[in-house]
Amino acid sequence: MLSFYLLLAVGAGASGLIMTVLTMFYRSPAGDSRKLRPPRPRPAGVARWGANVALNSAVSLGTVCGLTYWVYPLFYTWGAASIGRIILEGVAILLIYDLLYYLLHRYAFHEWKLGRRVHAVHHVVKTPSAADSLYLHPLEMFLGVALLWVSTGLWVLIVGPVNVYAFAWMFFVYSILNVVIHSGLELPAFPFAPINYLAERHQRHHLSMTAGNFASVSPIFDWLFRTEVRSRD
Repeated sequence: MLSFYLLLAVGAGASGLIMTVLTMFYRSPAGDSRKLRPPRPRPAGVARWGANVALNSAVSLGTVCGLTYWVYPLFYTWGAASIGRIILEGVAILLIYDLLYYLLHRYAFHEWKLGRRVHAVHHVVKTPSAADSLYLHPLEMFLGVALLWVSTGLWVLIVGPVNVYAFAWMFFVYSILNVVIHSGLELPAFPFAPINYLAERHQRHHLSMTAGNFASVSPIFDWLFRTEVRSRD
């Protein structure tokens, strides 16, 4: 199990490094010309923001470690698998996650009264930068991370245990995407056009609780259910 934790630590560490670099660039003079929108003041002070981010970092780490320990014997296998199978399993789990997160985000967080109160914490930041990916209600942090394990469990129920390397690369992508969609930056079109697109659509979502763009990993389910909002201010 220790080896598996080390694989997950690579994904978490990479996302933390990317978050730090993007946040520093966003706050630097060089980043001024790359911001998607002029920054808006944050309602929370620096101390309150930092305490929230620290708490959610701990919640995220605890959820990842706890759920992994709990389901490890049932969910994962170190058995030999082809590269194609490893890619397929990771993509399938990401798609399951993206659908479940879309439904959770659109309905529980934007239509249910209690869920709106929880999600409103994240929405107080109208023009997020990468570090704001961790500024949210701890319950939302827990649910968002736990949903990845729920998605994996559905795959396991249908197909069987997932290869540890498939889960590791999928977790790596999941962790990084959650950071880059909050970057608030428009980077050079090549090779960052996909990142710019995801960041723009998510920043538009932050501007309003009714702005659409509910999916997290990809725009597929916003396209499918016609909740994609692409126009800029």
